[in-house]
Amino acid sequence: MTDFDCTPQVDLEFMNAEHRKAFDDANQIKRLLEIGKTDLSLVEKRIDRCLDKLLADTENHFYLEEKYMEQYQFPAREKHRLEHHQFLRAMNIECRLWQSTHNLAAAERLERYIDKDFPQWLVNHIVTMDTVTATYIARHGGSAL
Repeated sequence: MTDFDCTPQVDLEFMNAEHRKAFDDANQIKRLLEIGKTDLSLVEKRIDRCLDKLLADTENHFYLEEKYMEQYQFPAREKHRLEHHQFLRAMNIECRLWQSTHNLAAAERLERYIDKDFPQWLVNHIVTMDTVTATYIARHGGSAL
């Protein structure tokens, strides 16, 4: 499980709240995948719902950040937006692969994504793009939505 309390915090609390939600969503999927190792059919629909929630929460998270970046004219907003777009594309691929098969191979792939790729990307994004973005926006008057 990824421990949100061990991840860096940024200067805007709404971003920290969105990051916590992302880790909570991913951790819920990890728990379900662990249960599914004995009988995948017991949890496949719950995994589907959790993936839909993770995707929707991530899209909302990025929407809020991008809204703020635009409002405060953050200079690197296009590069930041592009990273969001690329990440969402990869996340959609992983979700579709699972949802199209619901088999053990897809569960193992999803587990690798949720356990490694997702948190690695998110932590890297927090310590690079989000930290700079939040600092810029906070220094220019932004605080909460």
